[in-house]
Amino acid sequence: MKQLYATLLFFWTTGTVWAQADSLQRQMERGEITGEEWYLGVLKLGQVSDDAKGWVQYDDQVDVNSKLFKSLKKKSGLIFHIPAKYQVIKTNGNRYIQAYLFNLTDSTLNLPRMDATLDGIESELYLNNTWVKVKENRAATCGNSYWTQKLEPNEYLSIQIENHDIALGKVKVRQKIKLKLGDLVLESREVKALLFPNQLKSLTEKLN
Repeated sequence: MKQLYATLLFFWTTGTVWAQADSLQRQMERGEITGEEWYLGVLKLGQVSDDAKGWVQYDDQVDVNSKLFKSLKKKSGLIFHIPAKYQVIKTNGNRYIQAYLFNLTDSTLNLPRMDATLDGIESELYLNNTWVKVKENRAATCGNSYWTQKLEPNEYLSIQIENHDIALGKVKVRQKIKLKLGDLVLESREVKALLFPNQLKSLTEKLN
């Protein structure tokens, strides 16, 4: 949860929101509420992180007999795949979208990495009848964070993309993930974001 606190970007729209957030902060500092209660409270006020992080779990050889491979609609090329059961909930409560990148070509793929994450991740929501980018990778503060990982032919990568702050509400919004690899852009199928009403209001107001 500390990591989520550090990456949160706040959208304040009124003095009332400032006051409510300040009140939550003071309650947490006095020990009246937990850090988790503070976090949920600021999300309900309408705050959303603009940082998209895709944590690399592992890479492995493709098993053509596996359920995962058989579930793919395509069996060639570069495939950015989100399975039917995509929501991952860790033991600490943090939530992620499970995704996979398959290299079913005859060429080695060079992947842009940023420490333990995959660079080039973007998250879009369907707001006011248009797709809007609401999250993207923030630049690393240290140049040494950037490196390149090779994904050989017939290998795949397991990625877990943070979506905790937009997966706790009840308002369903269409979502998709994009992965930028140089000039190439891979797009996932649609999944669902679950927003709080004030989050939806805050994001749509930014479009005006």
